[in-house]
Amino acid sequence: MESLARLVAILMFMALFGGPIAIGLSAIKSDFALTNIIRRIFHAFFVSISLWFGVIFFFNPEMPRIANLIGLYALVMGYIASRREYFPNVRVISPLLVRLGIKSRAINTIDDELNSDSIQIQPLKRSTSSLFGPIMKWHRNGRSGGNDGHGPEGQH
Repeated sequence: MESLARLVAILMFMALFGGPIAIGLSAIKSDFALTNIIRRIFHAFFVSISLWFGVIFFFNPEMPRIANLIGLYALVMGYIASRREYFPNVRVISPLLVRLGIKSRAINTIDDELNSDSIQIQPLKRSTSSLFGPIMKWHRNGRSGGNDGHGPEGQH
């Protein structure tokens, strides 16, 4: 019975901490290809573990409700980690909230600019995106990519 308790503890530990570890790994960026390959291997492992245990815990009706909630947590963390690493420009929740009328931030301003009679060139605000896609000028760590005209590497 003691080994069964250890197995359940390991499963719960992986469900609880697999997603946050993967999110932490997605925050690490490097210029070296080997480091990025190793980081992505570990990231994929932790995301798959989080999603797998999340599915097992969330969709099993025989488990207690707290285990179902842990499964939901693992699914959400795995989704966030995979989106941060592999699909950073895909927005699913924001457009849905805008269409439901809960959130009217960037997409409504773009629609207003497209529907106006004369399109005027206005400086973009920090919270809005451009008409032609997201502005990917700055990286997550707050530094410039070096090719945008800011800093010693990017000056022309």
